[in-house]
Parts: sequence; C-alpha cells; structure tokens
Amino acid sequence: MDTATRNMINSLTEDIIRSFDIKIPIQDIDELVCSLGGSIQTDVSYSDGAVIKDGDAFKILVSPFQDEKRRRFTIAHELGHLFLHMGYLINDELWNCQNENVYQRTGSSEKEYQANEFAAAFLMPRAAYLKVMNENIIGNKVNTSKIAEYFNVSVEAASNRGKFLGYLRW
Repeated sequence: MDTATRNMINSLTEDIIRSFDIKIPIQDIDELVCSLGGSIQTDVSYSDGAVIKDGDAFKILVSPFQDEKRRRFTIAHELGHLFLHMGYLINDELWNCQNENVYQRTGSSEKEYQANEFAAAFLMPRAAYLKVMNENIIGNKVNTSKIAEYFNVSVEAASNRGKFLGYLRW
C-alpha cells in the first residue's frame, strides 16, 4: 500500500471517530457497531469475519474461535471494508449497489491490506498512539505491551501500528 492510501485511510478513521464522537480507547466495540447502524453475529462458517449489507444497515459476522483482542481487530477490519469498499455513509452510489456482496478476509489482496490499516488506525489513532507511546518509554525502549493493553489489542498489532506510523523501528 502506498503512503497516500495509508494517509487517506488514517484521515478517514479520524473523521469517523470525530463525526461519531467515538471515545478512544474503544471500550465496547459491539455497542459501537450498533450505534453505527449495524449488528454483529457469531458464525462458525467464517475463520475470521465478514461484512454484508443488510437492508439499509449492515451485519458483521465473526468466528467464535477468536480471543477477545483478535475479535476486536476482526470487527474493526470488517468496518474497514464497510467504509472503504462498500461506501457505507460515505458514497451513496457505491453503497446502493451493494446487494448481497460479502466481504470476508481471504488472502492478501490490496483491499485486505487497506482493511487492516483501517482496523489499526481505528483502534489506535495516530495522536492517541503517540501519546500512549510517549507515556511508556523506558530509557530508549518502548513498552509495546502497555500500548497494547491500553488499546486492548495484541502486542503484535500495537508493535506493527507503531512501525507503520514510523514511531518504532522494523
């Protein structure tokens, strides 16, 4: 993914967070999905998750075989597909042509990378990440487990977010 796309996704997540007055860190992602007009259902036929248009609303389907942190990231990933690729609340023309299209995590396409970037940016916005990171520097090292704990994501997700933002070294 190029830098312009990454920046656009980060700006979009910030706009959504601001528009819906979403408090960071997100405490209850299920409640948040409901406030955005959607619902979440558990479905054993998906290894991660999927999103589908449901009338004027949407449904996120999640596997029951994920721990809480993975489930949160999966839901945020599906919100990425919803906004970026289905046009929900952003592009009426694109949204209106979504019939029974199901977006689910398969492979490593550009859309999957974009949805992953959205999930990371949504759960760990740039400014909040930098603030929490700066509060967890010990000497010349960053305690990424504290960052992960704050945002309720895996240490790997917190570490990758910091690297993609350029705050941490690869």
